[in-house]
Amino acid sequence: MHKGARRLAASAARAAAILALLPLSAGLAGEAPRTFGPEKLPEVTDADDPLVDAQPLVPGLVVRLTYATASNLARRALYPPDMKCLLRRSVAERLAQAQRALARSQRTLVAWDCFRPKEAQEALWKALPVPGAVADPQKGSLHERGVAIDVGLLALDGSPVPLPTHHDEFNARTHADAPLPDGPAKQNRDLLIRALHDAGFRVNPKEWWHFSRLWGYRWPVGRLPRP
Repeated sequence: MHKGARRLAASAARAAAILALLPLSAGLAGEAPRTFGPEKLPEVTDADDPLVDAQPLVPGLVVRLTYATASNLARRALYPPDMKCLLRRSVAERLAQAQRALARSQRTLVAWDCFRPKEAQEALWKALPVPGAVADPQKGSLHERGVAIDVGLLALDGSPVPLPTHHDEFNARTHADAPLPDGPAKQNRDLLIRALHDAGFRVNPKEWWHFSRLWGYRWPVGRLPRP
């Protein structure tokens, strides 16, 4: 091969090698760690904040999971009867803080839903495919991530107290700021929201019972722990 041709071939080979690296570099740049919120909070891993049984960490917590019965949107039990209230450890710790505050007002928390397996989320979406009422399972809900909980209140002896609505009842009274008449139902709702807000939760504006960690999509979709 002529010397000039060899130099041209070598230059072409170097250019090809550089071009071959460009997609990889672009991919690496696109995979920079995601951050959340103005404080640029990092993603959280399962190892950093595992799913745990919340009941031992929240003394006095009553667990009555709606989806372990047929009285729900899907009209069939979606959880086994012995399903635990699983939450991220950090969520359970904050729930314990709220529980201590509520005890001073002679109230205790009752958990209606905690971690929700993917299959249950899909069943609920099939029963009510309405964004805002049920999260699209393609994205993964906050319940699936173990950072959301549906809760109500009971008296310390476990007896019912007045509340605005039943769990998963959808009407104007279910909104967190619904203009309820003055009385025990409004007082208990506002007490619940205040206690959980002070513990680091945010209420769903459309569901007075639904609370979650701020920037909850930092956490991955969870999986049921192996027995």
